[in-house]
Amino acid sequence: IENTIDYQIAENEKVSKELLLKLEKSKSLPTLDAFLNGGYSGYSDKFTFANKDQDWFGSSLFGVSFNIPIFSSFMRSASTQRARINLEKAEIQLTDVQEQLRLQIATAKTEYQYAIEDYENKKQNLNLAERIEQKNQTKFFEGIASSFDLRQAQTQLYTAQQEYLQAMLDVITKKAELETILNITNP
Repeated sequence: IENTIDYQIAENEKVSKELLLKLEKSKSLPTLDAFLNGGYSGYSDKFTFANKDQDWFGSSLFGVSFNIPIFSSFMRSASTQRARINLEKAEIQLTDVQEQLRLQIATAKTEYQYAIEDYENKKQNLNLAERIEQKNQTKFFEGIASSFDLRQAQTQLYTAQQEYLQAMLDVITKKAELETILNITNP
């Protein structure tokens, strides 16, 4: 189940909602900001900035800001609750996706198993139709059976062959569907 695209999308959605909840919770934590700015300035009536005798004046600025959130008119609490609800929705969606995938996998396995059993049944029917056609052909050449009986046996043989080929196709199709659901790729 973990290899399927739908599961991975739902899992990523859950992880993103967990991170958003952490972000909303972190907004109630104190913050500490610091900054440092520095530079040099030169003043002159003429453009002499390339002159090495030019006077340059250095300046620097350092600052610290400490912020403690005390009251935010319940907006922070509401956004945290909203993020928590979104996380719960994502968890429920992940569970739903898991259940849907389990159901799809079980259905695909059952259909594949049924296709194999149907294939085996059609194979036995084909063998039986071949024997009946051969016996009717022998009877026809010996004069015991009519051409109608032979033609009917041949028609049944052709029908059995067609059903056998259809059963083969069904097995291949159901196997491909199961591999698609399980996200299995064949080299």
